[in-house]
Amino acid sequence: MSTSTEAIVTPPIRWGAVLLVIALALAAAHVADAAAWTHLRDPRVNEREWGRLLRSVGYVPTWIFGAAALWLATRRGPSAEGAGRRAVALLLAPALAGGLAELMKIAVRRQRPGAESPEYFFRPYDVDFWSTRGLGLASSHTAVAFGAAAVLARLMPGSAPVWYLLAGGCALTRVLAGAHYLSDTVAAAAIGWLVAEGMWRWAAKRARP
Repeated sequence: MSTSTEAIVTPPIRWGAVLLVIALALAAAHVADAAAWTHLRDPRVNEREWGRLLRSVGYVPTWIFGAAALWLATRRGPSAEGAGRRAVALLLAPALAGGLAELMKIAVRRQRPGAESPEYFFRPYDVDFWSTRGLGLASSHTAVAFGAAAVLARLMPGSAPVWYLLAGGCALTRVLAGAHYLSDTVAAAAIGWLVAEGMWRWAAKRARP
């Protein structure tokens, strides 16, 4: 794995195309929400070992350890320059993404899926304004998972499918558990990726002489 300062590159991004893809994915997810609610069900997913593994990818403290391991592995030798920035990016991207997902819950106020119907319900703004309990859009676990996956995909491009597979698996467990609509997880994945992209560009900017 090359993690030198020179590896912190920021290829140009066509932001119009990115935002269009996100919008289309969100629209498709909303259309598919009812079908996912009906057919993607496993109430015991969080009791299964693979389910717990995948959900832990969306747990912020997982990436505290991940960032510490990255820093320890690269703080000496040819990879030392920029080691701190890369570790900070791996720590902050999932944490900030999870925080933004929580703020989105407060702003949008769409409740988690019900047990009897996939119909959407929204909490009034004058009820428990600052509480995110029972709110689902967006999934903070999924945002955390994709924030970390996107940074790791930048650090180790050849392994990107592994990290995104883990993040996608985390999102799936949230739908299987009935804790989120499919669109909750798609919105969260977009948040995670966008935050990670911002963190990576910050690291690249700091690395420039």
